[in-house]
Amino acid sequence: MDTKMNLPNRKKIRLQGYDYSSPGNYFITMVVQDRLNLFGQVVNHQMQMNEAGKMIDNAIKQIPIQNDEIDIPYKIVMPNHVHFIISLKGNTYLGEIIRRLKSYSTHLYIKGVENDNWSRFNKRLWQHNYFDHIIRNQRAYDYIANYIYINPQRWEKDAINPSHDSDKDEIMKQVLAFG
Repeated sequence: MDTKMNLPNRKKIRLQGYDYSSPGNYFITMVVQDRLNLFGQVVNHQMQMNEAGKMIDNAIKQIPIQNDEIDIPYKIVMPNHVHFIISLKGNTYLGEIIRRLKSYSTHLYIKGVENDNWSRFNKRLWQHNYFDHIIRNQRAYDYIANYIYINPQRWEKDAINPSHDSDKDEIMKQVLAFG
């Protein structure tokens, strides 16, 4: 029996041939599995993190402590996803950093479910993959930093919001167009 027939056909989302350990800036988005709003809520265009959201925020802050080869100059925790810019300064593989962050935050979240009655998730906290965008110039960097900053103000139109406005996420398209 050929078991490959039952496997999902996943689209490759990494830039083929690119060295993701190259020094540079990367825009990262990690989304909660099933887009569950586990980290708080947006109230009056401001993100109000619950205890789980604060834990995720701290987990992201701890990445640079664990490795002095990286910096996280901009980040936002949203109800069901996180955005951040990560600056690689040395020979550190981006995928490994994200894998560790997902693993560490999942471990802490499970403790919160067990000890503090946090909302449960289905099988995995994070979606299997993550979105990355290689930031190639200062204009793109500034645009993405602003996108992160204003993300709570745009929550109603955010395609990751389960009850988002049906308008297309034009700002995200522009982020990607800047290169």
